Amino acid sequence: WMWGGNILVFLLYQQWRESSTSVGWRSWLPLAIWLLGPIAWSLVLYWQWEPVGTPVEVAVVQPNYEPHYEKFDIPQEVQYQRYRALARSVLTPETRFLVFPETSFGQFDLNQIDGQPLIRDLKQLLDSFPQCALITGLDPYRFLSPGEKSPAQRAFIRPGQDTLWWEAYNMAAQLASGEADQFYIKGKLVPGAEIFPFRKLLFFMEPLVDQLGGSLEGLRRSDERAAFRHQGMAIGPVICYESVFGSYCNGYVHQGAQAFAIITNDGWWDDTPGHRQHLRFGALRAIENRRDIIRSANTGISCLIDQRGGIHLSQDYGKTAAFRGQIYLNSETTVYNRWGDVLARMAIFLAIMFVAYAGITLLKARFISS
Repeated sequence: WMWGGNILVFLLYQQWRESSTSVGWRSWLPLAIWLLGPIAWSLVLYWQWEPVGTPVEVAVVQPNYEPHYEKFDIPQEVQYQRYRALARSVLTPETRFLVFPETSFGQFDLNQIDGQPLIRDLKQLLDSFPQCALITGLDPYRFLSPGEKSPAQRAFIRPGQDTLWWEAYNMAAQLASGEADQFYIKGKLVPGAEIFPFRKLLFFMEPLVDQLGGSLEGLRRSDERAAFRHQGMAIGPVICYESVFGSYCNGYVHQGAQAFAIITNDGWWDDTPGHRQHLRFGALRAIENRRDIIRSANTGISCLIDQRGGIHLSQDYGKTAAFRGQIYLNSETTVYNRWGDVLARMAIFLAIMFVAYAGITLLKARFISS
């Protein structure tokens, strides 16, 4: 569309250069149709769109802990009381999913998750609402078995004893009464904060990354997407930065996801355009996949996003809130689900062909002139 528009603009410019009079309105008509036609058609589709799928009630918690000096300093037990009170205020017998933000709880051994008092209390809460599943962010760790290797392993040195190796996670978990816990490990890690790319090549930047609070070893990552299943329903857990990547989110649909739950902690940007831009990426994912989105952010913006990208029940940045709403679970696939970023791949192919053609033409001209 943009390429065609550029060609039409160039033809108009060429006509203006070669003509002794001004360019008439008829010459502008093809460009106007080319530019405005798709926009008009998109608006028609937008206003005629009807939600697809089964309606379900969901609840979202926005605890509002400032990440620089509150989130990782206030004891988890204290924070949990706010989570629990907010959840209690919105849960009903009809609620099917309750969503907490990224890294809501953590700093415990994943192998001993059932022994954590906080997790046990959460499951007791869910026993009172057996129809509801909780999707929450966790940042636990796990000690590796003897001989086990991990690309993100870290050393725990014990004086006079063997060194233990462990790895850290940013992950999502689904907890539900009478169901096995389900986990998804974040696959798209934030450069600097969660992974140090090209560490061997950029070794001289290690002190800077460490001073800025980044991770030299990085977190363990997953190569597979997942869909959390609960009573015949399936939700794709999207963690923060992952919502930026369209093709990555497409993978959740291929795993059967009927909607997305984006869990994030956007307070790192403070109250700047960053968290608002991040929200808009979620709207794009909703349109591409025609999937409703439940968005839970630690400090905002928590909201629901419908299948045409409309934002509903949005909570202001810096506000402690909880709300309840309705989403639709859609099992149908879109052209994007089937073909992915085919336009981008075509553009790359055409760019390579044009560069190759220009290079060959230039070489031929030099060869002939010589």
